Amino acid sequence: MDSFKVVLEGPAPWGFRLQGGKDFNVPLSISRLTPGGKAAQAGVAVGDWVLSIDGENAGGLTHIEAQNKIRACGERLSLGLSRAQPAQSKPQKVGPPTPSPTSRPPWAVDPAFAERYAPDKTSTVLTRHTQPATPTPMQNRTSIVQAAAGGGPGGGSGSNGKTPVCHQCHKVIRGRYLVALGHAYHPEEFVCSQCGKVLEEGGFFEEKGSIFCPPCYDVRYAPSCAKCKKKITGEIMHALKMTWHVHCFTCAACKTPIRNRAFYMEEGVPYCERDYEKMFGTKCRGCDFKIDAGDRFLEALGFSWHDTCFVCAICQINLEGKTFYSKKDKPLCKSHAFSHV
Repeated sequence: MDSFKVVLEGPAPWGFRLQGGKDFNVPLSISRLTPGGKAAQAGVAVGDWVLSIDGENAGGLTHIEAQNKIRACGERLSLGLSRAQPAQSKPQKVGPPTPSPTSRPPWAVDPAFAERYAPDKTSTVLTRHTQPATPTPMQNRTSIVQAAAGGGPGGGSGSNGKTPVCHQCHKVIRGRYLVALGHAYHPEEFVCSQCGKVLEEGGFFEEKGSIFCPPCYDVRYAPSCAKCKKKITGEIMHALKMTWHVHCFTCAACKTPIRNRAFYMEEGVPYCERDYEKMFGTKCRGCDFKIDAGDRFLEALGFSWHDTCFVCAICQINLEGKTFYSKKDKPLCKSHAFSHV
């Protein structure tokens, strides 16, 4: 990991978005850059870990605390960053990518964890898993069937030439036997510890030393969906500190499963990026771009403005904190208050 420091000269916008924070159990990092923005020009890259903000260790900051710390920097923002070096390895065959857990705030606007300032929203965590609920059980199906007659492999696992002994009844096995989890079993004694079903022809789960058939494992250990209350098998969605079937965690507007995409929360329900922006999105009145994380903004004339966009419509002088006039919803300085717009 290479650590370095960048200093951005103000005023905002700084041209980047954050992801993570102590409240998400994910380190702060850069999720998105504005092309040609101040952060991009300073060499900041998407994925850089944020170690410090204005000299303060960022490891203990929540997402909102980090945003507020950035806004308080004023005309000069100092960031301590760390960047992982690409691993050098020989080419090898790569299988299908495995989705990994991700954390996203409710105002994220792209799959790279982009964020927006929305102090009235509730922070959430979204993760996606394709494995059974943790702790992930061992799922095995034994198909090793051997005959003890004629000096076949034996012992507890049939590996040292001795007659095999059943791990369940501790009796010598004469005839066919199964090998599973390193032990030999009579086929009729390798059963689900819950329902007693013989597992010779089916898969099984091992959990805390006990063996279960898939249906019994699901009933006993699989998590329940927060919406339909049914047990979840296979792919699990973790969001809002709850577990969901993928098809149960959907956009409130278009009903499309959100899966591992970004989403917004509004009045307790999730929205996909497209529908949220359509229904609730906030843009700067001056530049018509979104007001992003790290951007200072103000409310005036019934609209939201980047602090650098709230300027006189005639001479472009910045009006933040100054007396101003308005004509046709456009701000004017005192000198041009009666000018033609």
